[in-house]
Amino acid sequence: MNAIQTILNQLEQSSNLRILFPQKHKDLEIQKNGKWLLNLASNDYLNLASNQNFIAEFLDSDLFRDNCFFSASSSRSLSGNFEIYEAFESYLESLFNKKALLFNSGYHANVGALSALGKLKNVLFLADRSIHASHIDGLKSFGKIAFKRFLHNDMQDLRKLLEHNAKNFEAIFILSEGLFSMEGDFAKIQSLIALKKQFKNVYLYIDEAHSIGSFGQNGLGLCYPILKEIDFLILTFGKAIASMGACVLCQSDFRNYFINFSRSLIYSTALPPVNIAMSYFSFLHLPNLQKQRERLSNISQDFKILLQNNLQYEILGEYNILSLVLKDNHKAIFFQKELEKRGFFAPAIRPPTIPQNQACLRFSLTQKIPFNQLESLCDSLKEIDYEYLS
Repeated sequence: MNAIQTILNQLEQSSNLRILFPQKHKDLEIQKNGKWLLNLASNDYLNLASNQNFIAEFLDSDLFRDNCFFSASSSRSLSGNFEIYEAFESYLESLFNKKALLFNSGYHANVGALSALGKLKNVLFLADRSIHASHIDGLKSFGKIAFKRFLHNDMQDLRKLLEHNAKNFEAIFILSEGLFSMEGDFAKIQSLIALKKQFKNVYLYIDEAHSIGSFGQNGLGLCYPILKEIDFLILTFGKAIASMGACVLCQSDFRNYFINFSRSLIYSTALPPVNIAMSYFSFLHLPNLQKQRERLSNISQDFKILLQNNLQYEILGEYNILSLVLKDNHKAIFFQKELEKRGFFAPAIRPPTIPQNQACLRFSLTQKIPFNQLESLCDSLKEIDYEYLS
């Protein structure tokens, strides 16, 4: 269709056209166009997914041998609810003191849970403006759901919305991420809890996709010490956990409600049991990975200081997700391509993933990256900046 071609042409002219390329992976590197590059776009924060010893240990475990099915061949509500699902959910409940319900991905979890909650009468959702796209899709997917957005991590803006709307709705759900996937900063959890306590009908819905495994006591995330104050906790397993899938942690009634009304759960073939077993295996090992988490924290802090001391750009991020804000799409693509020539893979992040005029390079750090390579990266960024301005 001509209309589609016009849209694609416009995206290309604005340096906003997304394409896919075949990839090979080797330890910390990714191959693009036949060249090996340091991968700065991986969410394998603890390097478990590329740890051959860790994988070999899993393959030699009873968890693997007892659950070596590569397809569930059915949804969970029919014949796909293998015993490993119940075992893993029970283990998560023992850790977090909430009922767990597994989904195929973080996207499935958010779309399923939020669209189901949106079916309730007279409810309002207040979403941080930087919330993940899956939350917004969940609120928009099935019918008209009332929601408003507050300025990113702005508690005063949220307070105004709560004061203005609390008496008009039976329930209000505040949506936030634990560690924001683009800004790389943490939610103000204590402030959110303090606001929640001022109203009887407010619930907190926190997505810990980027903090589970890599942050907090035993890697159990930002909210772990204050779980009783969090009504819905979303954990995903395709990042630091080195597997795939996700879960919603909540009260028993909500879990039963999601089983009956979350369409992304009801109408999806369940994940293969072997993947559930891998997630379970990773959680069992999280307490033993404190050194990796400490290293991830240290290199993240040191790299941010290095960038701030050497580049005249805004640097976003409080932990292992750091962004160099370049604002212009063309400039971000120029930096990306020049970095690839120098052996680094750091894709430009552009709208609609982030707001207009906020294009950036996003550095997703993993604990195993040698710091001297990050120093070389910083030197390369200085050179590219000089070339761009010349």
